[in-house]
Amino acid sequence: MGRPRYVVKALVLILAIAAAASCGDDGPTGLSPDQFELILVSGDGQTGLAGTVLSEPLVVQIHRIDPGATQDIEDRTITWDLDTLVALPTRGLTVRTDQSGVAATRIALRDSASDLVVRARVRNLAPVSFTLTALPGPALSSITPSSADPGDTVEVRVSNLPAGMQADVLFDGVEGEVVSRVDGSPAVLNTVVPAPAGVCGGTTQVVSVRVRVGGFTSGAQTLNVSVPADPFEVGQVLVIEGTADVQCALLPADGGTAKYLLVALSAEFEQEGNFQVTLGSNSVTFAAADAAPRARPRSFHDRLRAFERQLAAAGLAPAEPSPGPQRVAGPELGSERNFYVLNNVEVELIDATEDDFDRVTATLMYVGVNSLLYIDQAAPANGLTQQDIDRLGEIYDEQLLAVDLDFFGDPTDLDKNGRVVVLLSPTVNGLTERGAEGVIVGFFMGLDLIERQPDVLPVTRFSNEAELFYGLVPDPTGEFSDERIKEYVLRHLPGVMVHETQHMISWRYKVMDRGQQGEPETLWLSEGMAHMAEELGGDAAYDAGDIDLANDLYLSNFGRLLAYLEEPSGYSLTVTEGSGTLEERGAAWVFLRWIAEQYGDFIFRDLTQKPQNGVANVVAQTGESFFRLFADWAVALWAEDQDIPGLADRYQIPKWLMRDILLVSPPGGGDPVYALQPL
Repeated sequence: MGRPRYVVKALVLILAIAAAASCGDDGPTGLSPDQFELILVSGDGQTGLAGTVLSEPLVVQIHRIDPGATQDIEDRTITWDLDTLVALPTRGLTVRTDQSGVAATRIALRDSASDLVVRARVRNLAPVSFTLTALPGPALSSITPSSADPGDTVEVRVSNLPAGMQADVLFDGVEGEVVSRVDGSPAVLNTVVPAPAGVCGGTTQVVSVRVRVGGFTSGAQTLNVSVPADPFEVGQVLVIEGTADVQCALLPADGGTAKYLLVALSAEFEQEGNFQVTLGSNSVTFAAADAAPRARPRSFHDRLRAFERQLAAAGLAPAEPSPGPQRVAGPELGSERNFYVLNNVEVELIDATEDDFDRVTATLMYVGVNSLLYIDQAAPANGLTQQDIDRLGEIYDEQLLAVDLDFFGDPTDLDKNGRVVVLLSPTVNGLTERGAEGVIVGFFMGLDLIERQPDVLPVTRFSNEAELFYGLVPDPTGEFSDERIKEYVLRHLPGVMVHETQHMISWRYKVMDRGQQGEPETLWLSEGMAHMAEELGGDAAYDAGDIDLANDLYLSNFGRLLAYLEEPSGYSLTVTEGSGTLEERGAAWVFLRWIAEQYGDFIFRDLTQKPQNGVANVVAQTGESFFRLFADWAVALWAEDQDIPGLADRYQIPKWLMRDILLVSPPGGGDPVYALQPL
């Protein structure tokens, strides 16, 4: 059953999260097989296409046979045994059970087709097995005939298409209607050709045709499609590319009663400019935003990202990335650890000295399956209770970090503990100047993923050599900065945690795995992906029944998008410098949401893990021209949820009811309207 389309109703919500327990180990002898058994809960028998992620997680549980058994079932190590040349578990080869004895992972299939057995085992108990199948990806064999008019039916032959598996035929991304299908080798899909996004009547467009099956999209073949002399029908979209005058009679001379929407856009990346569009004797001049940022003070976030680019370019020997987290028993609750924490937002980080870092001692307060949560011993009194800490730890460990692992990839494991470290410290509070409009809630710093090499680069002596997220603490009396009550901290930390963890994972694949060729992801795509992590974290909370948390994770993205839609001509999607304005980040997030509507949410794994960056990354993972993606996304922002007859699904963002969410008051008063309005 598909997820319902979301409508976010509230703007001010109170965080409510279930409590978590947190400790335990496998002990010297493991569990007694007379009292416990490992059972398969769900995920068996799945079939997927090579190169995709299986749709359902594999779930196992330690079950008490003897109700009187006293051994703890939480925090037990589950090992996944499988052929790693065929597939990999998204959450590592070992995971640990939660308080209910449950452990789960998704399975990412590699490019080879094969039957696959995944065994889950825990010490002393009999293993359980999942039988899975990786099928070869469908390939488009031929299109007959090679030329067609809109409305014609062409024969599309597809090899490796499993019988009964849903398949869509895409013409430049627009779905054609499959009027009949004959399964076989190859399968035959008789498909109606949609009107192309042509320019002038009487011309012919070369259209790329591909087949989409689930999260898999085949390579392309071409079809010549004519553009009719009178190309416009209700719901049809024409994409006009290039700077030359378009001298075509596209619209009726008298206008008739039809309404037309013209979306002017520029895909230039390096310059701003004015563009004039003439319709008959009337002209409209549009100003296009530059891809460079507007002048504004350099933010802390700017400095962090610039610093990471300097680290990537410094020629340091990065820590050897592990193949993925290996879950091991963590340190004991109550144990102490020392950390370096940045205390200066103004310093050029590449030149930072000991004066720019606090050396803090923190106490381990939560041990999760995937994370450790420390509290700085200098945190003010009357802060988080142990119950608060457990709630926050569970949300991050079981929902948010699991989302990052599934949809983006594994972080490194520099400190060999199989977990991400969360440090909440008042030093982070002190990074925000009193009375400042914005608040530094938390951050990740790539420095911590580099081994200390002070003889090569002195600042590396302050690396904590760990996968580390820094966050603020409650400060009810304003000792370190402005007052921050615990409700503020608990509400705002989850979104920043899932966001910054995505940056941490991206750093692994874009920088550390690529060695001397490594370079952090381009700004706009880096921030868009991290904001997408917030949305996916909201999905996890929604599925867990925590609607308040889900809305908290969703709402920031909608606020940024609302600001963008009110003035889309003033901001660039593909900004490459600075930290990106709120408007630019809103644009990047909804662009990636639209991309996922075409290719599935697991395209974010490819965007994170493949070597390309920025626009080249999007082009490589989708196989489409960036201009066409950009143009069709721009149309979708306008056409979303208008029930236009004949409009292709490509020009929708079906997950969200944006016209119910993104409302503003019109200048002349009246009922709220959709934020994006024509001139």
